Amino acid sequence: MVEVAVSEITLTVRHTGSAMLSFHLAFTVVFVIVLPTLTCSRYAESIHHLMEEDLYDQDLRPNHNGAPVNVSVFMFVTSIHSLSEISMDYGVTLFLSLHWGDPRLSFNGTEGIDLRSNSELLAKIWTPDLYFVNVKDGSLHEVTVSNKHVRISPDGHILYDLRVSLTLICHLYLHRFPMDKQSCGIQLESFGYTIRDMRLNWDTEVTVKLAPELVMPEFSIGDPQSFKTQPYYPGLGYYDQLECRFPLTRELIFYLMEYYVPSFLLVVLSWVSFWLNVEASPARASLGITTALTLTTLSSAARTHIAKVSYTKAIDIWMLTCSVFVFAAMLEFAMASYLHNKAQTKTKKLNQELLYSGSLLKNQLKSTDITIEESRTVSIDMILPHLSGLINTKSPNYPARIFRLSRNIDLYSRALFPLMFVIFNLVYWLTYLRGDMAS
Repeated sequence: MVEVAVSEITLTVRHTGSAMLSFHLAFTVVFVIVLPTLTCSRYAESIHHLMEEDLYDQDLRPNHNGAPVNVSVFMFVTSIHSLSEISMDYGVTLFLSLHWGDPRLSFNGTEGIDLRSNSELLAKIWTPDLYFVNVKDGSLHEVTVSNKHVRISPDGHILYDLRVSLTLICHLYLHRFPMDKQSCGIQLESFGYTIRDMRLNWDTEVTVKLAPELVMPEFSIGDPQSFKTQPYYPGLGYYDQLECRFPLTRELIFYLMEYYVPSFLLVVLSWVSFWLNVEASPARASLGITTALTLTTLSSAARTHIAKVSYTKAIDIWMLTCSVFVFAAMLEFAMASYLHNKAQTKTKKLNQELLYSGSLLKNQLKSTDITIEESRTVSIDMILPHLSGLINTKSPNYPARIFRLSRNIDLYSRALFPLMFVIFNLVYWLTYLRGDMAS
């Protein structure tokens, strides 16, 4: 009997525990999941009913005929890409968050209403008519659904989020290219509401934020700078305009490896001809022509990826100076070769004159009845009167001087060309790099 009583008590306790567990589970489902859903649904139905009864006009701004509506803006930039020096534009992908108050949509409740992209109410509420002033092209993301979201708070405060991709105009100043710093911006403005109806302001906490993983392959991105202006349009009035600018510093390493180092080596290679014999004309000519053509090709490739502007860029000065050094080396070879050939011509002409003078002397000796045996004992004083007017006594030194001049040109060029190029490099890099640090 005792064992039966204990078993009944144990069974009763077990049933009581299961009932309590079921009660807690039901309480959680009802008050945590079901009731908030029903509450939000009831709030949404009340707003939907408000719009159906023509009590809400989405064409009229909040506080119509009253104080201007205040719209706060926040941007979260996820990507900055495709900055083009040719088309003067760049691409950006961002989340745009707008905050404003609409007392017409206030309701009694504790939970906000979220209107997703597939909600019918999303297209029936008033939203600011903002546009990007410097946009070329843009699109709202539609993958996998339309990337829009609205949250309505009980007090009528509205949060409007959307994700867009834009192609924006960016005016680039390339005087210091590729050691330049650029500043590309985003300009946001109301299309139809002046400052009497709408006031735009950056969010008080965070205006613009960049994604932590955001990088650009050619630029380093600085901290975004946000500010506000009020442009005036004749016949319309003043408009609030929000602008955010991204400081961009170009990375130099790509251009060093692609253009500066190869052109520097080509200039140094052109100096090899100074150490070649002046008589090695084919080798020196082929070396000069090869370096000149290669440098011209390299310079053309550098200009291909840059906009055709009316001013001189830093890389243009470098390429032009390198070309001048290479062509100067070719001119030096031409001058040395010309002097060397001229000296050879003078030497050959002098030898011919000596041979001709010797034959004339021989004939004159015969006419004076001096035998060969006697001519061996004739003094120079006796022969010179016969050579008077036949040989220029200064002409044997003239070819030697030309030979020395052609050799000295190469000797001086070996020191002068590197020295001038080093001076140019010091002036060039100190000017642009120091100016870059100062800016």
